[in-house]
Amino acid sequence: MIRSVWSRPATKPGPKSPASLQQQFSNSTSSLLYHAYTVYLFSCNNIKDIICMGFLFGVLTASVASRVSMGPSLPFSQIFKSAPGMLLWSWSNLFLFNLHNQRHAPAIAEDAINKPWRPLPAGRLSPHQATRIMYCTYPVVLLISSAAGGMLPCLLEAVFCLWYNEWGGASDPVLKNILNGLGFACFFAGPLEIATGNSVFSGGMKAATWLSILAAAISTTSHAQDFRDMDGDRATGRMTVPLLIGDMNARVLLAVGVTGWTGVACWFWGVGLAEWKDSAVAWAAGAVMVGNFLRDRTRQGDALSWKLFPLWLLGLMMLPVQVGKMLS
Repeated sequence: MIRSVWSRPATKPGPKSPASLQQQFSNSTSSLLYHAYTVYLFSCNNIKDIICMGFLFGVLTASVASRVSMGPSLPFSQIFKSAPGMLLWSWSNLFLFNLHNQRHAPAIAEDAINKPWRPLPAGRLSPHQATRIMYCTYPVVLLISSAAGGMLPCLLEAVFCLWYNEWGGASDPVLKNILNGLGFACFFAGPLEIATGNSVFSGGMKAATWLSILAAAISTTSHAQDFRDMDGDRATGRMTVPLLIGDMNARVLLAVGVTGWTGVACWFWGVGLAEWKDSAVAWAAGAVMVGNFLRDRTRQGDALSWKLFPLWLLGLMMLPVQVGKMLS
């Protein structure tokens, strides 16, 4: 009798037990949550002052779009239909900026003192991994801008991001603040373009002019964020306006900038003494912020004062809305 040359088929593994499947699902969920939290930690410090402020600017300005030569003014119900695209645009561009900003050795050393919970000083990923994620994020950001809108602000923000983080812009305290202002203008323009479907350079360029005023205001006052980080900046040799001209001089400069640019914004929108109620929020928020910067010069006080900065910007953003109500 001739023996078969075929070997016996391998025994197939049996189905996994419910306990094994549950453990695998639990591990996958934990890993997903871990990485999602890592992504959140990159940008959580800027959600309020960049994502929320950009969204509010887009919503408020789109509601009076005709006042800035960007098409008809839109009802809030229509604007909020664009909210997912507006928020996704802001977050993706911010995430890309933060990857650039936090991956270098000096930034990691500074964050180890000022913000040790950030992903790189906390050891949640390596600089090499952050760099790989950064390069993979570029096509995602461009795809989002292509689909939702805001391509030109996205491209401009990418240039300012590279200038700030890779080409030495952040090493000069004056240039750093100018780039901060230009970057904020891009984060304001993107959501607005998505909401209205028009460019900020359309019409009579009134939107671009308004954004230029806001960019200049931020450029001359954004050193407000540096007071809270002075210890870490001094330890790492990073030069900022407060360290360059002195603590008190920088606070006085901030007070002058807030007062001056609030006045310029009121002039641009035709808000005079007779219409003081239309600018009350901007003046009040600016006064409270500056007052706290001058009164409480502790690091905790500076952190609180910086949290008031977006309220002043919000007061400026409300000016065209208030003027629109006055004229309607």
